[in-house]
Amino acid sequence: MTSNDSHRYRVAIVGGAGMWGRHYLTAAAEHEQCDAILVDTSDRRDEFAAHHNVTDVYSTLEELFAVEVPDVVCCILPVQVAPAMVLACVEAGVKVVSCEKPIAIELAEADRIVNTCRDKGVAFGCATAHWEVPLLDETAAWLASGEFGDITSVAIPGGLPVEVSGAGCVQLTQMRGLTGAEVEWVEGYELPSVGAYRAEEASDIEADCPAYGRLGLSNGVICEIPQPRDEMRIPCRVSVTTTQGRLFLQKPYPILLHGEGSTATPIYPDFLEEELPGRSMAPRLQVLLDAFDRGDGEVKCSGYDYRQALEIAIAVKLSAANGNERVTLPLSERAHKIYPHPYRMRGGDVAGYDSIGYESAPKVEQRRVPRTR
Repeated sequence: MTSNDSHRYRVAIVGGAGMWGRHYLTAAAEHEQCDAILVDTSDRRDEFAAHHNVTDVYSTLEELFAVEVPDVVCCILPVQVAPAMVLACVEAGVKVVSCEKPIAIELAEADRIVNTCRDKGVAFGCATAHWEVPLLDETAAWLASGEFGDITSVAIPGGLPVEVSGAGCVQLTQMRGLTGAEVEWVEGYELPSVGAYRAEEASDIEADCPAYGRLGLSNGVICEIPQPRDEMRIPCRVSVTTTQGRLFLQKPYPILLHGEGSTATPIYPDFLEEELPGRSMAPRLQVLLDAFDRGDGEVKCSGYDYRQALEIAIAVKLSAANGNERVTLPLSERAHKIYPHPYRMRGGDVAGYDSIGYESAPKVEQRRVPRTR
């Protein structure tokens, strides 16, 4: 689906001068049917606005909503404040809202924003898991068609080597998207938090950390998450074994092998011939614009997806704290929390960009990309 050719979209990027928000701002500014709006409080704001020829600039959502209600608002903010900003957008009447990962610190807070958006008919997107590996949705549709047989096992081969929630939410979302299955139970193990990734205010059970274990899926299959190995970086995000072969979800394309052992042979279904998008936020923005056009309150790679990922991560922590016992989902207690890395929680301007490996604060892009439709 493509955008309505007759409509100009008003798209606000909240935190558009941030490390990740700048990519959303670029996508909106370069889209031929979008009027980008920048909402940011950093001292970089005006430089970013000038670079992208953005003339509508605000410090807060309150200032913006006093003037207009945009079609789409992307809240690219630290998780400490993002949920409140999403709810403010819903209250103001915005029809399509997105945020970044993780969706929330507390599971009850994730419930609140997911349920509020659903009840108000607001399309609520979260993060970019469906685009961080090529052709995830096309691969999932092909797998669901039964052309490759029935799924017999699933794995996240590299484990969750840094964070079960803050980064692991991506693989967990990709696994659900690829298999079309929900997680019904968890058996989890954890490893010590990695250096500065431990939030000061987090108790042991609330601290984000590396993890592994087993997930029982609603299709009757088990997803294995092996213990991460420091000496080996495994590029495959999710692997699936079926009655006809194996599938590896990774870059630059998924790898599909028909058969097993010495008879296994690569195959190339028609969807692998599709042209891949460049490395930009344009595909994510387009999905949000399409959701506005449809007006059905649905969006691909949703807040619901990332709420499920947070719940799975919490269940892994709970299982690990209780002798790796099986934890059944959904959790009855919704007050559980996971505190992510201070950068994810408070943002680089507070926690420091070097705290998570960036060399400096974000800078404007020196290369403009072609306008897309």
